[in-house]
Amino acid sequence: MFQNIIMSVLIATTLTWFILQATERRRVINGFTLLVSTGALIILMLYIGQLYEIRLLMMISGFLLLLLLISIPILYIAMTITMISTGVRLIKREGLTLTHILSFLMGIGIIISSIILPFIKENTDKKWLIVATDFFLLSFSYFVMGFIIYASAAFSYKLAFDKKDKDFLIVLGAGLSKDRVTPLLAARIDAAIKYYKEQEKKCKIIMSGGQGPDEVISEAQAMKNYALEQNIPEEDIIMEDKSTNTRENLLFSSKLINSFDMKKPKAMFFTSNYHVFRAGLLSRELKLDYQGRGANTKLYYSLSAFIREYIGMLYMNKNKTILGYAVFVSLGILYKEVFRVLIH
Repeated sequence: MFQNIIMSVLIATTLTWFILQATERRRVINGFTLLVSTGALIILMLYIGQLYEIRLLMMISGFLLLLLLISIPILYIAMTITMISTGVRLIKREGLTLTHILSFLMGIGIIISSIILPFIKENTDKKWLIVATDFFLLSFSYFVMGFIIYASAAFSYKLAFDKKDKDFLIVLGAGLSKDRVTPLLAARIDAAIKYYKEQEKKCKIIMSGGQGPDEVISEAQAMKNYALEQNIPEEDIIMEDKSTNTRENLLFSSKLINSFDMKKPKAMFFTSNYHVFRAGLLSRELKLDYQGRGANTKLYYSLSAFIREYIGMLYMNKNKTILGYAVFVSLGILYKEVFRVLIH
């Protein structure tokens, strides 16, 4: 019976993941199905190995399970330290802003939720404090679980091969340093240039980014200047210099693409690694058939930026986020009350 249940879960989630990946990989649920199917596979391998005394299967599944059990506390400690240390480093290098302290806050949140609050809860008889502690723990758990699923979906998004047959390569703008591209933006352009040189098909590179109030020229112009320095022919560069955010980057670039007399033009966007999945979600929301590639970004910057992208995704789907949060908290309260009744 147990074997059949696990087998059914494994087949259903794995098949669902493959179907979702094949039909549309720009979905958060892909990450959830990947996590569930991986867990079901390990459990099933262990169970079948023990049931039929298959030594090799038992060794592999046992090793994976042991590795998982060992890695959880190690990853917990390492991730907490990394979150806090990279947050401090980012603040020192880039300045104190809300987006720059996100990884630091998440690291502190992990410490508070796993050490400080449980200690307070065990050593107080004040009902309001216990309720407040439970509420924070449930809320933070919802945030962290969602983050893990989002990170898995972002990983799942990259598990695909894209044919190098594009007609347009869209580089999403970032900030400038005076009239020059920053290292972050240069990495995005370099990724597009590498792709441009690798594919045999002739294509255009769209530099997408408007001029901010503190910028002397448009991002598109600075990006074009950089590409010209990398010996990209000027006739292969198109400037989109009106956009102010990722949504407009994609929309305005799409309008430029549609202005060409081409049947079903193929396009791909280039951005930073931490940003590529949410940009993919946006392109799907805008009904654009664009996939993306990410450029490498330094770790100290990527963590806070990735958390920011996750928060941005929650805001993009605020109605679903609120509904999911309400269900999660309600189930958490219900479970606690049922458990309390059972032990008494």
